[in-house]
Amino acid sequence: MKKRIFALLLAVCLLAAAVLPVYAEAFTPEEQYEALCATAALIREFGLDSSSLDDPLGRVLPGSPSKEEVIARLTADPELYARLMAEMLSAYDSHTMYVPAGSYEQTFYTTSSYVGVGMTLQPHPLGALVSELHPRGGAAGAGVLRGDVITAVDGVSVKGYTVTSVSQLLRGDAGTQVAVTVLRGQDEKRFTLTRSELTTLCYYGTPLEENIFYMHWSAVMNDGSYLLFLRDLNTMGDTEQKCLILDLRGNPGGDLELAFSIITDLLPERVVFFSTATRDPKTDELDVRYQLSDGAGRAFRHIYILTDEGSASAAEIITASLCDTGYATSIGSHTHGKARGQYHIPLPDGSTVVLTTMKLMSLRQGDYEGVGLAPDVPSQRVYVPSEETITVPADVALAPYSCSDNGELLNRALVALGCLPRLPEKPYQVGDETLAALKDLRARYYLTDPAPGAGIPTIQLVNLLLQQQGQGSYLRDDPLQTAIELARELLAAPAEVPAA
Repeated sequence: MKKRIFALLLAVCLLAAAVLPVYAEAFTPEEQYEALCATAALIREFGLDSSSLDDPLGRVLPGSPSKEEVIARLTADPELYARLMAEMLSAYDSHTMYVPAGSYEQTFYTTSSYVGVGMTLQPHPLGALVSELHPRGGAAGAGVLRGDVITAVDGVSVKGYTVTSVSQLLRGDAGTQVAVTVLRGQDEKRFTLTRSELTTLCYYGTPLEENIFYMHWSAVMNDGSYLLFLRDLNTMGDTEQKCLILDLRGNPGGDLELAFSIITDLLPERVVFFSTATRDPKTDELDVRYQLSDGAGRAFRHIYILTDEGSASAAEIITASLCDTGYATSIGSHTHGKARGQYHIPLPDGSTVVLTTMKLMSLRQGDYEGVGLAPDVPSQRVYVPSEETITVPADVALAPYSCSDNGELLNRALVALGCLPRLPEKPYQVGDETLAALKDLRARYYLTDPAPGAGIPTIQLVNLLLQQQGQGSYLRDDPLQTAIELARELLAAPAEVPAA
């Protein structure tokens, strides 16, 4: 059994992102002992903060007990194995941990189908912040909005809870319901959410304007999203006169090699863009390696990257690499500050060992662990009071450049929702500003509307958002609007011509 488990762990360590079958076999005490020994050897061999003289198992089993004594303890106490694993791994950095069987999906982002209410959460002092919503999830359907702070679940306060703990409270069987209390600005609201089975891809892309393309990665996972990303790049035509908005807000990271591929696809020159460091198990010295693009990526006029405190790990690698090489400008708030890479090693009993093995370093900032990356252009989503009660008649579509009272209602609704910074010069017309705002709105909510202006599905979405907003306030997406305005200014300026 020891050889089998150690071979399994060693095979994982040779892969940057391993996906191995989990057999969910129950460990006997003898197998638990062998798994502990194999994990200790793995830490000593590959752990970033370990060394060749490290004794991970000896720290949690002082006194050098014999194999027979340890097995006897494991037999007498069925909970001892999990405690020893957790204690042994927690002695290192905060990212190294033991994840018990059945808890992995609640602890880490996965791309498989799951039953839930369709919310991506971030830490918040009062509970958990809603950073993203699944368009078909129960939360979006009930009226929860991005930026809401969950303060209670089924009447129980979640202040001080981890994001994982809040997520576990929200999970359950499909068709069941869960009550949540949220804080929206200064207003407290209550919703009843229905759980359902949800499947999402990590990537979504759409043109916002003729020469501005929007891409959103909710995680850096190869669930088929990379093929969609390449498809969009290949169907864009000449990108040198286009700007790209790359939205990485709320992105917890994911696959390191996929992040490097995305970066290389967006770098038109052969250039060093990032560095990593692993520990040499023979010398215990750091082995630093530099990542080099192949020079075959697409050239954009410029790239604008949207970040926030939920942008972590691989999302930070993409941000740092593209900004450090001068091809991108980051807009938003400080990123999370996760500059360590881990192997996620599933064990046959369904549990997982997560071990930090790599230091991630920006060319410009170096090690940003616990600090994060500062945005080039600070900007945040903000709550704005809404005093008007607006409804746009949804029985008549509005054609481009048409003028009517309904057009003015639509423009006022878009201002109230934060899609327009102000009423257009002709507030009654569905003009260029209105059309751009509608395209952006449809992109954010994954809405397909064949009408060239404001079709009935689009107007219905606008009214739904107005109803969800209700009294109080709405969340205005200033970072996205800033990126669009900067892109428009750049595209309107003459392109720089290289010196002969």
